[in-house]
Amino acid sequence: MPTAPSRVSLKGIDASQFRHPIDRDLTSFIQKTPLNGLAEEAIRRSFALVEQGVRLDLLSSSVKVTPDQLPELHSSLLEACEVMDLDTPPELYVQSNPQANAFTLALGAARNTSPIVVVTSALLDRCSDEEVQAIIGHELGHLKCEHSLYLTLGNVATTPLRALPFIGSQTESLLQRWRLAAEYSCDRAAMLVAQDTDVVAGAMLKLFAGTSRATNTRAFIEQSREYEQLLDSANPLVRASINMQQRTHPLPVKRLSELEKWANSEEYANIFKTYGDVEKDAKKKDSNSNGAHVL
Repeated sequence: MPTAPSRVSLKGIDASQFRHPIDRDLTSFIQKTPLNGLAEEAIRRSFALVEQGVRLDLLSSSVKVTPDQLPELHSSLLEACEVMDLDTPPELYVQSNPQANAFTLALGAARNTSPIVVVTSALLDRCSDEEVQAIIGHELGHLKCEHSLYLTLGNVATTPLRALPFIGSQTESLLQRWRLAAEYSCDRAAMLVAQDTDVVAGAMLKLFAGTSRATNTRAFIEQSREYEQLLDSANPLVRASINMQQRTHPLPVKRLSELEKWANSEEYANIFKTYGDVEKDAKKKDSNSNGAHVL
């Protein structure tokens, strides 16, 4: 197995450093609302039973990744956690599923239990090791940002507003924008873990194309640029129609376009200047050159 390049660890990085602006602003707003602490504790308690049931289901029907079971995937997970400065690695499960997908149960329920990340068998078969690690990085972004908790708090806090005429639709639109922005935040987390735009683009390409035969990431990036240019020149009614569509995730090419802009930004470069553990990274490279393998 070829030696993978060492990743720069981002010691001390906070979720606010890579959140999408909408995600960052609305999370901050929810954190400052009255009774936030009480609501948070109530939600964590209610999530505990759900998390317990899901964990039992996964243990009974999926494969838990450990140092002894799929050890290379386990090492990849630990490296991604180190990059993102996550002290408690999640439990990782592989679920038999013909659909390439990954998800996290970032429930934040019991603080003494590990979070859960699930990847499907089809995803492992379709993507390279580096691409799988980038996808795991995306899921770690949800954990780092505690999206399940704060999006739930946001829904609870805005329930009275959503029943009001006009204000209700505006509030729902804002929550939808927050959900999409949360995915952009986690694409940034994938980029921080992979530290290579082509790797993240390759993972997206294979997931969205539905086949491992689509491998030209540069062409996919050009496709995202073509979409942006066409959207800018499109009829306002067409643009409005596209923007009004309800989705759980942003459009694939839009995700890639947003990610490429961020990867070339000063904000991205400053993260590595501020949090990059260069000394530790140098030791890793020395170790690799002496024959050690890092997934």
